Amino acid sequence: MKANVLEYKGYQGSIEVSLEDNVLHGKILHIVDLVTFEARTPEGLREAFEQEVDEYLAFCEEEGVAPDKPFSGTFNVRVGPDIHKRLAMAASRAGKSLNVTVTQVLEKWLDDCPQGFEVLHRHTHEHRVVRIDDEYMGAMALTTRKAPTQPKVLLQ
Repeated sequence: MKANVLEYKGYQGSIEVSLEDNVLHGKILHIVDLVTFEARTPEGLREAFEQEVDEYLAFCEEEGVAPDKPFSGTFNVRVGPDIHKRLAMAASRAGKSLNVTVTQVLEKWLDDCPQGFEVLHRHTHEHRVVRIDDEYMGAMALTTRKAPTQPKVLLQ
């Protein structure tokens, strides 16, 4: 189980907490149909999610309709006419279709992309403490920014 996503039979489910109702709940992600589940414990939520996936698939079979697939392998991307033209021309020069070229570019990006990143943010504070007759009278904070204006991104 990933931190905030349940997985079962190719479907993913969200994990939400309702403090008001004192329950965990979620829904099947990335499908048009709305399928929800809830439980009192994390283990119960996983079981409820799996049960709802099974019931959803059984319902679709009984009704004779195809269940929504979480990812069909098709999506639209708006890239602007210049990038569209450049990709199409590069694909043509390589003797490949635009779809094959875009797929290869995305695969390369995913292979090279780190799984996470963290942003390092630093700043300092200077404090002036005012004392009168050896009695502490308060402090006035003077914030100075000594860090670069752009945060450093540390790739893992």
